[in-house]
Amino acid sequence: MAVREGLRFVEPDDLAAEARALGPVEGFVHLVRDLPGRRGIGRRTAAQAAEALGLPDHLAFCLERLCARAERGEAPWPEAAHLDAVPFHDVCYGLLLPLAGLAPQRCQRVFGLRGPAQRLDAPGRRALVRSFLGRDDLGLSLVDKVALVRGDPFLGKPTGTSLNVLFDVLASVHLVSPSGLRQTLGRLGDLQEVFVQLCRRHRSDPPLTTREVLLTLRLLRGAPVARKRLVLRSLVERMGRLERFFLVGFLRQGSRVSQTLGDDALIDAMAEVTGADRARLDVARSLVDVFELARLLEEEGAVGLGKLALRPLAPVAPMLAGPEVPQDLPLPTFFEKKYDGVRLMVHKATGEHGRVRAAAFTRRRLEWTEQLPGLLPLVQALPCRDAILDGELHGTVFGEHGPRPATVYDIIKSVRGEPGGPPVRYRYAVFDVLYLDGHDLTGLPFLQRRARLEQVARPLTVVPLPLPLEVSDGELVGSRPDMLRLYELFRAQGYEGGIAKAPDALYELGARSDRWTKLKPALTLDLAVTGALYTTSAEGPGGTFGTYLVSALADGPSLVEVGRVQGLGALDSARVVQSILDEGLLTGRTLERDTSSGRKAGVELRPGVVATVRFDGIVRDDAGLLALRDPKILRVRTGEKDLSELDRVRTIEQLFQKQTMG
Repeated sequence: MAVREGLRFVEPDDLAAEARALGPVEGFVHLVRDLPGRRGIGRRTAAQAAEALGLPDHLAFCLERLCARAERGEAPWPEAAHLDAVPFHDVCYGLLLPLAGLAPQRCQRVFGLRGPAQRLDAPGRRALVRSFLGRDDLGLSLVDKVALVRGDPFLGKPTGTSLNVLFDVLASVHLVSPSGLRQTLGRLGDLQEVFVQLCRRHRSDPPLTTREVLLTLRLLRGAPVARKRLVLRSLVERMGRLERFFLVGFLRQGSRVSQTLGDDALIDAMAEVTGADRARLDVARSLVDVFELARLLEEEGAVGLGKLALRPLAPVAPMLAGPEVPQDLPLPTFFEKKYDGVRLMVHKATGEHGRVRAAAFTRRRLEWTEQLPGLLPLVQALPCRDAILDGELHGTVFGEHGPRPATVYDIIKSVRGEPGGPPVRYRYAVFDVLYLDGHDLTGLPFLQRRARLEQVARPLTVVPLPLPLEVSDGELVGSRPDMLRLYELFRAQGYEGGIAKAPDALYELGARSDRWTKLKPALTLDLAVTGALYTTSAEGPGGTFGTYLVSALADGPSLVEVGRVQGLGALDSARVVQSILDEGLLTGRTLERDTSSGRKAGVELRPGVVATVRFDGIVRDDAGLLALRDPKILRVRTGEKDLSELDRVRTIEQLFQKQTMG
């Protein structure tokens, strides 16, 4: 049917030809915006425009969402430059692959690439990131570049895609069954390799641009599942091996380059390419996330950092303690109890008419006010107008074996209301104040902040509140024996240990400082790695291993799982994964475990990797099982130690008895 335009009728074929002559982006905008009689950019209008232009589903979706935002006045209308950028394959090959640290043998096996003879070391990765951020010929914004280096095109938003959706997409592209793909995943142990294995294309043709991929993924948030399947299928069937590998890593939010590089290196590179002062960037990143920081630098330059200031209701990154108290610790020092809980920054802001607003942010800037109904009465009772308090949400569990301090896992499961979690009686232990009645206190010495904290919080410690408030237990000590006396008392009470704080220490936002140092027990065991959990698995496994299960030797002999360990360094992590693949340690069986970030899936491993694990103590759960508290892998060994030399379960039992009896 012809469309009336002014006083003439235009045939649809002529309109389509006119739009195609403008190009896919401008042509789409012309068809959905400029034609007479259009009333908003609906799905039908967008579908007609995409069909007339012959656009693939992912590009049609991307342009539809961009135009809808423009129509609402939230963004400018898209132009060709919005999608014109370096090919995504080139970014995968030149940036993401070197930063991922994959072994050359694996590159050959998975991608058919010869690749470099050696993987980049830390200085090499830093140099690569500096070079990438500094290039202005890629068609990418600084935010886009930071997103790629972080492996997070979603800019910190939790938009991972479920395993079922990914299997449906891959099954529809290659006409295979989702159940067969699950069996392949169990055999390979790596979802990214499952997607690559079925691909015969080296790279996308015509090439997908990096902006095309980033914008599509970013706009997928909140899309209906059926639409998400169509869009992802459009991307996957166009992509080559490398592009698929990193697309799946992005979608499962398990390919964080920062795991092997570190955000400090990224901030260093941003300072160098923008000319911003490094110290100011350190402060700024404690006030906003790295993506907002990149946007500020790009749009306003270093002067934009001056707009950032500490204020209530805006999350900030807390100061972190150094690893351990040194032998030559300057005295006197303030030594306080170390609680095993969730770090929580509590905010109070009072409006012009006396209305009080409360907020509670975790270390990862998650907002927990709704999860803690007792928080608002506590905040309202504070004798001040505005404040930012730093403290720890901890508590006590009353189980079959009597009361015990709640672990961080108990706290998180209870707050989330997960079934099976023990009931926890919460308390909020406050140990610092950053902001009070219009004044930023982070530049004051610790003892002066502590005095202000006592004035604000101490009166409420005797007031019955739904969420009881307490001021952290500690005192100024003048000798090491006095500090150790307090330490032993805290340990006997079931707490982790203590924190030594320099009396003149300033509050260093977002920094791990040696002005605060931890004193905890140094216990180690040699244990077998018997399982690996994927980085993201609330809905299924992700692309990389983030947690390892460790087991001790029991009678029989058999292995008994005694803990879950996170935080392997890049080198050790690569060695473990390589040993799993080279020595055939996958049993083919999958497993699941409850963790602090939800239920995670993983794979069972045959014993073949030995880890030396440091931990803070032994805990007994409500089922009576013993487990290591806060375990960390110090080093791993592959093929150099007989499993019969592993530490035994009875050793852990003896340590628990000693810990309990003192």
